[in-house]
Amino acid sequence: MNAFSPSEDDLHAYVDNQLGNERRRQVELYLSAHPEAAALVAQLTREKQSLRAALDGIPAGATPAQLDPAYIRRSLRARANRRLAMAASFVLCMSLSVVGGWQLRDMSMRARYLPMADAAEAYRIFATGDTAMQMVDLKTADVTQLQTWLDRRFVQSEPVPNFEMFGFRPVGARLMASEQGTAAMVLYRNASGQAIVYYMRPPGNLFHFDKGERKDGELLTQYWRRGKYFYAVVSPAGQAALAPIQRAMNPLRG
Repeated sequence: MNAFSPSEDDLHAYVDNQLGNERRRQVELYLSAHPEAAALVAQLTREKQSLRAALDGIPAGATPAQLDPAYIRRSLRARANRRLAMAASFVLCMSLSVVGGWQLRDMSMRARYLPMADAAEAYRIFATGDTAMQMVDLKTADVTQLQTWLDRRFVQSEPVPNFEMFGFRPVGARLMASEQGTAAMVLYRNASGQAIVYYMRPPGNLFHFDKGERKDGELLTQYWRRGKYFYAVVSPAGQAALAPIQRAMNPLRG
């Protein structure tokens, strides 16, 4: 009989208290005999506690499922597995032609990567619904206060956009974790309750795109890079009240 060896999914489920009694007992026996696996579980537990601590400021019942630590870990793990599978699929191409293989790899991955998709997701989480204002870290309409708040966290960042001439004022801001590092979003609203999100984050190790805009479902994401960070403005597409802002923010103009 083969000795029991837990999979990575077993270890994550163990940390999330999602194993049955028998499987949990097997995992605990394995951990007691394998210090390296026990160290991994300890690391996963610390990550879970850090995520929980980051969400402590959000009232109970106001947290979207996308912010649940177990959900975040599962999503990142699945995303990593997809990337590994994608990379493996290019090994054959490299064996046929080193240059052609890497060109195909680059083209294929670029076709799958959507620039600033995390900005659009931030809009969906924080700019919609009745609980959005309960989830911000800073509630203010003062652009100077917002700029000071951002400058303490992002060195040499761009000035916060002022959309008052279009009828939109800031109402709050929030720090978030992204795969590329710490990100921030500033939420703007007009008198009708329509929302715009200004989003910024470091570039990370993914493709260093320049500037552009794209539609993601009902949202328009306009993005650019300046200095040390990537920036985006996300707003609903096809709404007349937002068209002047979208024209002004069009990164392809300048």
